[in-house]
Amino acid sequence: MVISPSEYIKKCLKIDFDNSVENIIDTGASIIIFEKGTVPIEMGEMINCFYFIIYGLVRGYYIDDDGNEVTKCFVYENGFFGSECYRTKDTSTFFVDCLEECKCIKFPYFLIQKIMSIDQRVNQLIHSMYLNEIGKLEDRTRKLLLLTAEERYIFFCKEYPNLQRRLQLKYIASYIGIKAASMSRIRKKLKNQI
Repeated sequence: MVISPSEYIKKCLKIDFDNSVENIIDTGASIIIFEKGTVPIEMGEMINCFYFIIYGLVRGYYIDDDGNEVTKCFVYENGFFGSECYRTKDTSTFFVDCLEECKCIKFPYFLIQKIMSIDQRVNQLIHSMYLNEIGKLEDRTRKLLLLTAEERYIFFCKEYPNLQRRLQLKYIASYIGIKAASMSRIRKKLKNQI
């Protein structure tokens, strides 16, 4: 049985739509599968859609002046990516890489605008999701600035216990702001504590 984009959203976000919103979603949104290793968003690219992840895991990352990848974020089931260009009206400042096969719902920006203007609950949901993301960013910034490397790793493991098993150590190290070699030492030291 094929499930429509609106049915996925209703199930994942536990929201109900009226028929007109369902029709808008189902005619304007599409389900897309990205293979592992696909880069759906390139730095410098102007995109015009959000992606809502049904299953899978992506990593957002920057390239620093020395050519190193610096992990910005991870997004997984029931999360979304692709909002930067919507917010800034400019090109993407980072890459998004599929670390696993990803099944996503692709929402063109104009579709989101249309739905938000019709359904106040969707407007509130998107507003709430943005506030949640801002809160996560503020929390991460505080931890990067104030916690030790060990404390950041412990927090990551507690905050994302399932994600930890799905990621290569180098990505976790980059995300918490340490070198891969330091990550190995920290893991060894904390092996029995986490």
